[in-house]
Amino acid sequence: MNQLKMKSLMKAQQGELDAVLLYQSLAKLTKNSKVKEKFTQIAADEGKHASILRSYTDKNLKPKKTKALIVSFIYKTLGHSLTCKLLSKGELNAVPNYQKMLGDFPRLKEIMDDELRHANITSECRQER
Repeated sequence: MNQLKMKSLMKAQQGELDAVLLYQSLAKLTKNSKVKEKFTQIAADEGKHASILRSYTDKNLKPKKTKALIVSFIYKTLGHSLTCKLLSKGELNAVPNYQKMLGDFPRLKEIMDDELRHANITSECRQER
């Protein structure tokens, strides 16, 4: 595998690991039990994605708390609806990056499908408080 592909996979792997902490943090913050359940499930999916990517990179990366702290701050200050809108956009923005690498790494299709599902879930969460 060339360096560019490895770098792209590692960046995606880091993003998925960071997303685990992000969604876990949001699950703790929300008072709505349905939304908490959805955030918890997305966190678990993101962990699965990181494992898939690790199978390609063979690298053990550690999650970084920065995104989780920033998004938690946004959630507390700007509210649930705006945060969910941003999350939905983020999930959708991940898809083209995976699509570019799909030919070389077929298991990324599973991640892409989940990211699209997560975008729908987080978009729907805007209405639930």
